[in-house]
Amino acid sequence: MKTAALALMIAMVGVAAEPKHPQRNVTVYVRENAPVSPHVRVAALELAHKMFAQIGIRLDKRIGEPPRTPAKQHIGIELTTNNPPHVLPGALGSAMPFEGIHIRVFYDRIRSEVVPKSVLLAHVLVHEIAHILQGTDQHSGSGIMKAVWTHRDRLQMRTEALPFTPGDVELIHRGLALRASGARTLAAGELIPAIAQ
Repeated sequence: MKTAALALMIAMVGVAAEPKHPQRNVTVYVRENAPVSPHVRVAALELAHKMFAQIGIRLDKRIGEPPRTPAKQHIGIELTTNNPPHVLPGALGSAMPFEGIHIRVFYDRIRSEVVPKSVLLAHVLVHEIAHILQGTDQHSGSGIMKAVWTHRDRLQMRTEALPFTPGDVELIHRGLALRASGARTLAAGELIPAIAQ
């Protein structure tokens, strides 16, 4: 049942309208410090790829540590477990959008949700990657970039991906242009987390 729902969602995302923005590549490195089944990880990354493809972004997915280079064109994602409940309580992930590289996903909290793990993991990945690409901790009133997903949002995830708002898409493409130019918004060390719940 869960596999069928995921396959249907991936198919539905795949037949959506062509993106209005030119295709851009974003490299993400996934480092696992959590016991994530390869089936869950691969399905989640595939769904995240499809969700971003609809707005003109191709995820180049790699396993391991991102290279330590001055050019911040890559994103590092750490999947973690055994996260203390007092650390960002209720959050499923956090990103450092002003630093522009690091994301942490609290996989132990994803495992305890009613939404299929691969589907919820995909949504958390997309939400946090979008924060990095936008270069902001701003949230939207609806869709994938909401600050807190409701029970209704979680039910929707089971059959169709939460969408980006037009404002989210504009911020992402504006942020990508800034990243390409090497522009920075904050001084080093000013790390403000953005979280998905």
